[in-house]
Amino acid sequence: MLLNEIYPNFTTFSVVNNDSCLTARRSNKTAISNVYEGIPETIILNVVSWLVLILLFAILRNRAWDYGRLALVHTEKWTQLFYKNTDDAVAVEESNHDVSLIPDTGCLWFPSIFKISRERIYTRCGPDASHYLSFQQQLLLLMTTITVFSICVILPINFLGTLQGDKTTFGHTTIGNLPSDSKWLWVHIVGSMLVVPVTILIMRRCSGRTPSSTLLASRTLLITNISKMHRNTEDIKNYFTVRYPGIEVCDVKIAHKVKTLTNLEKQREKAHEARMYCLSNIQKSDIQVQPYGCIACCRCKTVNALEYYTREEERLNNLVTAERGRALQSPLGIAFVTLNSEEMAQHVIKSFEPGSHRNWVITKAPSPSDINWENLEISYRNWYSKAIIINCLLFLILFFLTTPVIFVNTFNKLIARDKFITKLNPVVSEFLPTLVLLCMSAVMPVIVAYTDEWMSHWTKSKQNHATMYKTFIFLLFMILILPSLGLTSAQAFLESIQPQNITLRWDCIFLADKGAFFVNYVITSALIGTALELLRFPELAMYAWRLLRIKSEAEKTTIRKEILSEFPFGIHYAWTLLIFTVSTVYSLTCPLITPFGLLYLGLKHLVDKYNIYYVYRPITMSEEGQQIHGDAVIMVRIAIILLQLITAVFFFIRANLNLMTCIAFLGFAITSCFFFFLGPFPSCKPSVLNSQLRDTNEQYIAPVLISSSSLDHIEHDRSSPTIYGTSNGIQVGPDIGSSTA
Repeated sequence: MLLNEIYPNFTTFSVVNNDSCLTARRSNKTAISNVYEGIPETIILNVVSWLVLILLFAILRNRAWDYGRLALVHTEKWTQLFYKNTDDAVAVEESNHDVSLIPDTGCLWFPSIFKISRERIYTRCGPDASHYLSFQQQLLLLMTTITVFSICVILPINFLGTLQGDKTTFGHTTIGNLPSDSKWLWVHIVGSMLVVPVTILIMRRCSGRTPSSTLLASRTLLITNISKMHRNTEDIKNYFTVRYPGIEVCDVKIAHKVKTLTNLEKQREKAHEARMYCLSNIQKSDIQVQPYGCIACCRCKTVNALEYYTREEERLNNLVTAERGRALQSPLGIAFVTLNSEEMAQHVIKSFEPGSHRNWVITKAPSPSDINWENLEISYRNWYSKAIIINCLLFLILFFLTTPVIFVNTFNKLIARDKFITKLNPVVSEFLPTLVLLCMSAVMPVIVAYTDEWMSHWTKSKQNHATMYKTFIFLLFMILILPSLGLTSAQAFLESIQPQNITLRWDCIFLADKGAFFVNYVITSALIGTALELLRFPELAMYAWRLLRIKSEAEKTTIRKEILSEFPFGIHYAWTLLIFTVSTVYSLTCPLITPFGLLYLGLKHLVDKYNIYYVYRPITMSEEGQQIHGDAVIMVRIAIILLQLITAVFFFIRANLNLMTCIAFLGFAITSCFFFFLGPFPSCKPSVLNSQLRDTNEQYIAPVLISSSSLDHIEHDRSSPTIYGTSNGIQVGPDIGSSTA
């Protein structure tokens, strides 16, 4: 529909249409319905697909409910351990009755989601999971408020206009249906301003004061830039004894280069577990192994698996022992100093002047489980050089990369050219473009997430924090801003800001079918998107790919262990914030989007609660963990600011600088200053020291140094197998944590 037909009194719209503004155009009329730009059809197809995916998950999940240690070795079910976090689940159940898993056998997994309390989440999964789910709950409350206002107030007002079609036309529900001189438009301006105090009131509640740090981390200092001459525990202890006589140093641990040792230890554990598998299944026929590749690809030149893994384990034992000795003789300029109280640690941090003593830098230490120990050997200088190169390459890729919308239009052109799909099923031909859009939107952020892994962050919390920011900014431009302007890439955006194109691109935001495009996208994300997150097909595909590449059947147990991962908070924060932002920005101009945004947040909350509790391994992200939760709350303001900007620009295009336009821009300016300079959202940092801190058995030693120390103290019994999943008492060698200059 041409905008000059909608706004005959505004001549600049005469050149704006669906051909000059890139939108996800529909290829043909559908077999179900052609009203409301195909939204009813999208709902029906998504509901059917959602039910099919949930049924598939229920079937797969039901096959994997009978978990146990012996199942890790003896079960042949391919879904075992993938749709159930068996290893951690058993360990937790046996260690603490208060955090044992809620029974979820058979079909009980669905009602069990609603029975998981916040206390259970905090106790079993840690404070970071509790923060994240609390953040989603507050977003749900805020989205509910916006939805009620949009549907009960804005939608009936939009229906009062007569500029766009009749009641069966989607444009009839948008703000474009009202004339520019309508007094009812004041309601939209007032609504865009009232959302500010409501957002502050609700989102302040999820800026929790529950600390993410552990009791050990709260009283431990991280010292960096230690010179080679002073990388020993006695020198560090002497400094604190002289400089702070009233402070007791409980422990000093020095970090070591363990990257090579970590790789060798993984190979050794793999060979050891494979040998144990062969011993446990000695009654089976002779197990063969392909030493030079995957056994599924080539079954020739195989050898006996038990003999092969025995030799491999002996070889790797020697390599690990030698490399461990070299690692302990290669201390890094990093030390962890544990004091006897958090107050003393805070006093040292505040009183120490950087560079005053041998160029040391003293900060609060992250939790041991938060540290990527193999990345500590990358110095700050090398890390920043690596980060600059990777981020520049990422920027170049995303700068020239098209938005997902162009894939939809390309797909529609192929359908129009090839009548086979349309003749086969017109419903499928209309539904596939939306599904393609969702798939492309999900694949692109993976690029961002992987680049952060390559950057070798020192802590998991910093990696998640960087991933959240870059993924959200990328998604915001690729899914909301550029498609709204009718553009395909950042390069096209720079080309469009020429004086002759500015008005044209702002007009593209208010095309009649623009809101319908985002409504269909949010519907697909809410139903198919959340169901796919429950099924975790990408991880399942990686699991299957690893199983195909194994050298023998004995390596299956190692592959099953590798699928246990930590919940990627950075990516999921970004996705949640994106859909909330899209729904909020179009809540006044296109109120029909808000119920589906609310549906997405509700289903996303339930799916994430299930995955966090049953699937992923707990993670503690320390101080940076609190920062990512606090920053996620602050990033909600972007949705509010864009909402007011869109409203102000709409009035400017419709009626130039009249009173309503001036009030809208004034509200936008006040809100921006209020958010950015006054900071109404509090931080997530706890106000009281030592409050609700958790005590753990962690220590500031690289786990690989602990696991490899068993080679020095334990003689392997090769005659009797051990049950998979049991643990041995390992005495940590006295040389860990101390070093020679």
